[in-house]
Amino acid sequence: MARSEKLPSVSVRTAFRIRPFEERDYPGALAVWNAVYADYPSSIEVARHEDARYDGARLHLRRFVAEAAGELVGVAEFHHAPNMYHPQKFWLSVEVRPERQGQGIGGALYDRLLAELAPYRPLVLWANIRETHPRGLAFAERRLFREVRRAWESRLDVRRFDPAPFLAEAAQALAGLTVATVAAERDTEPRWLEMLYDLHSEVAADVPQPEPYTPMTLAEYRRRIIEHPEYLPEAHFLARHEDRYVAESNLFRSLQLAQVLYQGITGTRRAYRGRGIALALKLRTIAYAREAGKREIRTWNDTLNAPMLAINTRLGFVRQPAWLTVERTL
Repeated sequence: MARSEKLPSVSVRTAFRIRPFEERDYPGALAVWNAVYADYPSSIEVARHEDARYDGARLHLRRFVAEAAGELVGVAEFHHAPNMYHPQKFWLSVEVRPERQGQGIGGALYDRLLAELAPYRPLVLWANIRETHPRGLAFAERRLFREVRRAWESRLDVRRFDPAPFLAEAAQALAGLTVATVAAERDTEPRWLEMLYDLHSEVAADVPQPEPYTPMTLAEYRRRIIEHPEYLPEAHFLARHEDRYVAESNLFRSLQLAQVLYQGITGTRRAYRGRGIALALKLRTIAYAREAGKREIRTWNDTLNAPMLAINTRLGFVRQPAWLTVERTL
């Protein structure tokens, strides 16, 4: 984590104080997050890995906590978006323990973020809010944020999934291609990482998002994806045609939810789209989940990503409440 520099603590009212996040705050900060988003628990290991993306030179992260009676009751941060970088555009998040919401803590944290952001001369601020959090939506609306995008979360009960209706179609889609996992390719293909990075760079560039895609370097790709503590090389499936990978679909485990897997990315090179390859590879991920004894796969898709939404619907993924991207232009 790019730790916040030491700044004077700020007293807000008498019940709590706002101060910069410190290394010792990871457990308390994660406890706040897991209380707010009980269905999406995270871990200190994952949090530290994610924080390591921000080098403090180009990519900046600043985090603050609200403390009351020695306990963390709120967490807030701003950071650049590595996948759509602009030096004056930032993601924000403000979380307050449910039992302490409505007491001015979130507002105080937000005001601190704005004050700390001022030297960057921000142009745009974004935040993600689940549509089932009306208090959070009202909080954002009062601060002049407006909805600009939605992403559907979908879940598949893999125990009830029947692959039979899709097997013939998948076999036809994969005709002339070979399918392997990253786990296997690492042992047999000397150039696997460079080839995978080349595929991912093309696929990720076409994923809908609010701003143009910022490509990762090869080193960043290795660090962010391959070295992620929840990455599963045996569940990262690749379709290969001759000397290059043409499609991928992968899963991540959850360190907190033993029966849940998260879909990473599913995508196909532009020249190979429309053949059903993506659906065929998603079948492989579902088979992996079933064989591993998992209960559920969770995935998210922007509402503008019609092809992937259609695939998930066909496979039986059930839509959950949407996550909204809200934006404030300064």
